Amino acid sequence: MRFVEISKPLVTKIISESFLLEAKNTHMEHLEDNIFNKGYAGAKEAVDYLYSLHQMLDGHGKSKMDMTIKWDGAPALVCGKDPQTGKFFVGTKGVFAGKAKLNFTEKDIEENHADRGENSGEGLRVKLRLALKTLGKLNWDTVAQGDMMFMKGDIKEISYDGIQYIMFKPNTLAYAVPKDSDLAKQMLSAEIGMVWHTEYSGGPTLADTSASFGFDASRLGDGSNAGVWQTDANIKNLAGTVTMTAEESAEVLSSIKAADAYTKQIGSDVFNWLQTGNDLVGKEFLQQLKATVNNKVRAGDFGSPESLAKEFVVKWIDKATKDIDKVKMQKTKDVKIEKMVKTVAFIKEHVKEITAVYDLYLMLIKSKIIVMRKIANLQTTQTFAQEGDDFVPTSGEGFVAIDRLGNAIKLVDRMEFSRLNFGTGKPGA
Repeated sequence: MRFVEISKPLVTKIISESFLLEAKNTHMEHLEDNIFNKGYAGAKEAVDYLYSLHQMLDGHGKSKMDMTIKWDGAPALVCGKDPQTGKFFVGTKGVFAGKAKLNFTEKDIEENHADRGENSGEGLRVKLRLALKTLGKLNWDTVAQGDMMFMKGDIKEISYDGIQYIMFKPNTLAYAVPKDSDLAKQMLSAEIGMVWHTEYSGGPTLADTSASFGFDASRLGDGSNAGVWQTDANIKNLAGTVTMTAEESAEVLSSIKAADAYTKQIGSDVFNWLQTGNDLVGKEFLQQLKATVNNKVRAGDFGSPESLAKEFVVKWIDKATKDIDKVKMQKTKDVKIEKMVKTVAFIKEHVKEITAVYDLYLMLIKSKIIVMRKIANLQTTQTFAQEGDDFVPTSGEGFVAIDRLGNAIKLVDRMEFSRLNFGTGKPGA
């Protein structure tokens, strides 16, 4: 195993999510995907997020945005004092399922996370048992969600260019910390490493609680006596930490204004049409369009708006053809063929609209990346992606900004992190 061209990319990731207060933190959406998820309102919301982020980085006035940090850990753990019983529990996101899997004892872990077929759950059970043993010693008065970063046995020591590092790889990304640093010493003395980011409050049951992004880890006390290294995802203060020059500010603002103007130019009808479709295409139209965009990410090339529209037509025909081939009765086949022909004609008639929306999609990404690169100065460790036996420097997963209502949007360099996530970067791949 060797490291290639060590640098200091971002380990932290700022993430923004939509309407988090009323939902469980089980999935985050990309800023640019707002134009698909919420139509015209989502497009304007994405632009507003960018304006607020610019204001925050520019240092003028009070920003409407808070920022948090997210590390690329696994698994996601939910734990704390059960609102119903008052007892400490650990679990995965499955605690919010219809049949909640709360683990109060090791016996619960064995029963709730039994092996299924050839897929062994022992790895997860080991982590849950350790979490139950260590995290239960913290000062719990609520329920919190966080990412497990490491167990003691996960930390490796490596040497590069005469410097000793410790390294751990909980998920897609690998993290390296100079061995002689205070941070490394704290991690090496711990049995488990956690980063907290979400709190659940209310009740009377866990299913009834509401999520709020941002959790102060100091509320849990000093974890060192419990064998816990912990931190939270909150950025306490950006003032004086991340600032822009006049030229950088102008570049960001110009990019955002262009996206804003183009949103208004496209108009609400096009976005609403994408969301609702019509009797011919329905909601499947939007789902397929988003799938085509994800294919671009996997391929490592967003391409042009024109190429996206053409690819979308090809993908639609391919999917429709497969559906037709599954049908045995010729009469039914004929009906499906007729619909496919009409649908393709419909899509081609609206290529202009599809192209315009994807053009805006790329504009939002451009503005987002400019902002992300400025925040990347908030690096605390070195971040790497595994490619074969090599580890190459990469930026973090992304970023998240939360407005004053608790709404948050995910900011991710999809051409980098999402591609890695779709690919072979995960443990065991």
